[in-house]
Amino acid sequence: MIGQVMIGAGSVIHSGVHMYDGVRIGRNVMIHSGCVIGSDGFGFERNEAGKWVKFPHIGGVVIEDDVEICALTHVARGALWDTVIGQGTKIDAQCHIGHNVIIGQDCVICAQAMVGCSSVGHGVWIAPGAILRNKIHIGNGALVGMGSVVTRDVPDKMTVMGVPARLADEQRRLLKRLADLAAEG
Repeated sequence: MIGQVMIGAGSVIHSGVHMYDGVRIGRNVMIHSGCVIGSDGFGFERNEAGKWVKFPHIGGVVIEDDVEICALTHVARGALWDTVIGQGTKIDAQCHIGHNVIIGQDCVICAQAMVGCSSVGHGVWIAPGAILRNKIHIGNGALVGMGSVVTRDVPDKMTVMGVPARLADEQRRLLKRLADLAAEG
């Protein structure tokens, strides 16, 4: 696929979108102005001398049918396999989707969210400003709260929030305990 971009029927690519080779876009996709799709991810390894060298990015980007990506979002190409945005997913403005990310179907990723080299199940909601660390999995139907920093896997249908992100009930108990301590002293 080197040297090619494939765009499915009914897709709309607005002005100022930059697409690198190896990008495959399904049907009825909308990509808004200023997006960068398929550039290398931020992948570096140390060589024998301890110097940082670029890790080759030989994967592409697959954007399945009925996806919408809002303005100024970046989707990095995969290092060893494709970065995939699942069917029906909606990605808000100014998000970053890292290399090798796999996003399931019908997800919502809100403004300024950053998804590291991770996987996201189907029907996931990622609120504005959330950050997902590399090498984690967000389960089907999970919700990641606004501004959360997710450092470990999230089970199916669970809500996490906070920094670092915890299950919602655990976070509420912690906040109540902190409020009680503040009131005591």
